[in-house]
Amino acid sequence: MQEGHLYIIAFAFIVIAGSPFNVLAQTEADEERSSLRGLNGVGFTVNIEQNTAYADTQLVNISTVKKLGMQELEKAEITIFDDIEIQESIRTPVLYMHINLLSTRTGIISFSVTVSLYQPVKLVLNRDKQATAITWENSIVGIASYDKIGVIKQAVVGMIQSFIDDYQKVNSN
Repeated sequence: MQEGHLYIIAFAFIVIAGSPFNVLAQTEADEERSSLRGLNGVGFTVNIEQNTAYADTQLVNISTVKKLGMQELEKAEITIFDDIEIQESIRTPVLYMHINLLSTRTGIISFSVTVSLYQPVKLVLNRDKQATAITWENSIVGIASYDKIGVIKQAVVGMIQSFIDDYQKVNSN
């Protein structure tokens, strides 16, 4: 057999063997997206962790991030439940944003932004016991420098927008 034919066969094998994993990943994404169907709103909360390389410097402000996220959700006309409603009921879905920052003394900041939707669920295998579980999630990792700290803000907006896009795909009229 010629060498070119071996490459074609190897490539075809990789595509065919890898296809079930692509289908599985797509099915999982579709299931996550479908969990947003029928939501009449979400609570929104933010948590930020950062290391102590610059303990006196707060790289990202929680209230600023929360305000930014709420503005994006409001622009998309997604109802936001207030903190009291969230605390009073396990039935309130909550969009939880976690930001992790690791700064170095050399001026590099590695970061991750994860957005998770927690919803009430029934555990079928445990006599329909109610619990809260993540039904939708997306995240991004990146690096920035102190003079380009706006990259983190862009990541925050991007993660909120990914939630909004999926929400609107399944709840469009």
